[in-house]
Amino acid sequence: MADEGGKSEKGGPIPQPELRASTGYLLARLGAESRRRWARMLTEHGMTPHHYGALMTLDNLKLTHQQRLAELIGVDPRNAVSVVDFLERRGLIERTRDPADRRRHAIALTAEGRTVIAGLRRTGEGIEQDMLDGLTDDEQAALHVLLHRLFELTVDR
Repeated sequence: MADEGGKSEKGGPIPQPELRASTGYLLARLGAESRRRWARMLTEHGMTPHHYGALMTLDNLKLTHQQRLAELIGVDPRNAVSVVDFLERRGLIERTRDPADRRRHAIALTAEGRTVIAGLRRTGEGIEQDMLDGLTDDEQAALHVLLHRLFELTVDR
């Protein structure tokens, strides 16, 4: 709903009708809104998306080395050091020498790290559900199928 000054109820500008007709624009705006909500949640937990990505990756892999973790979360290996150091200082991961290659560090979640990532996942699911609440279960499922297909066609090539 708009006020007379061309602002939405949330105070932001109302997009022009031709912008709302663009699927790319809608995807970009929804992506930005999702990132904004996620960033706020992570900030409340003293983390960044790279910290979250590292925890999620380690939760899935159970154990990996620092260079592989950097590749998987899309961080330059030199910058991954600060991500790993931060998580280690918080007691969320442990770094040990890789038994297969003593030059590398093996990294795994601690019990606290598993607890934290489980909580972040639940909070993230709540954020996602808040964004999708206006859709029926069938609409949410259809949206997911379409987004997954688009992801496969553009990102996952």
